[in-house]
Amino acid sequence: MVDQRPDLRALVLNYRGAAMTLQVVRDLLAMEDVAMSIVVIDNGSGEAEQAALGQALSDLRSDRHDVELLVSEQNLGYAGAMSLGLRRAAEAGFEHLLVCNNDLRMPVGSVGPLLAVLRNDPRIAAVGPTILGSNGVVWAEGGELGFTANALRLRRHGRAPTDVSAGPEEVDFLTGACLLLRVEPALAAGGFPEDYFMYWEDVALSYALRRAGHGVVWVPWVRVEHRSGQSSGGGRSPMRKYFMACNAVRFLRAHGTARSWLGWLVFDVLLWPLTIVGGPGAAFAKLRGTLDGLRGHAASAADVARYLG
Repeated sequence: MVDQRPDLRALVLNYRGAAMTLQVVRDLLAMEDVAMSIVVIDNGSGEAEQAALGQALSDLRSDRHDVELLVSEQNLGYAGAMSLGLRRAAEAGFEHLLVCNNDLRMPVGSVGPLLAVLRNDPRIAAVGPTILGSNGVVWAEGGELGFTANALRLRRHGRAPTDVSAGPEEVDFLTGACLLLRVEPALAAGGFPEDYFMYWEDVALSYALRRAGHGVVWVPWVRVEHRSGQSSGGGRSPMRKYFMACNAVRFLRAHGTARSWLGWLVFDVLLWPLTIVGGPGAAFAKLRGTLDGLRGHAASAADVARYLG
């Protein structure tokens, strides 16, 4: 138990991945530049995993940080769980909220510089680091919306990271893999919209923050590592393809421009047959997600169960 008020609340979401979750919690406990209240949200993983995870967390010790487990008996999705965590952070009086995927690795000293950005510029409501893949190349330096497949792209994906002396830069969105939020404006913007369930909810929140006049900023001098898609079976898993396609249409129906709709038509409809080359399972999951999105379907835990059981 820490003796002083923590600088921020950190959220880590667990869904049937306790080993990875404990790894990132240990990374957070090693931070020396900030004091954190760390909350692990278990998203309906089942009694056995919840009990084991709770015991493992209770065995962790830190003089600087608090750790607790918040259990949801149902799978609320990434959006629902993180919005629950956002509301709890506001109720507890925290001004800043760190959101982390459980397949993230965070080196010592990676949280303090993000917090400094928010403290130094009250206009900024969200800040995120360079996110690298396990191979050292960029997974994302924020993201852009526009004329492209799925109507979005991760900036510099697959390339060498931008030099740490560059930036910071305003971006269209930050990914929920790792970002630090200012609690009050994030809550006022509606949090992570729960009708997305998972995927695109981070895009929608970033969009709402920018529409409200807040800055959404990527910084190059903080780097973390992300093993993308581990909780959903990998980047080309049918489940991920389904949710991405369904929620791309949901976002476009709410906020799409003529240019972004045109890009979606070209890349995700007319060129869809080419995706079969990468695997028919993923291709037809994407098609199903597209059709469900056009029908106005709100993705849910039932869709997860269809792919994961």
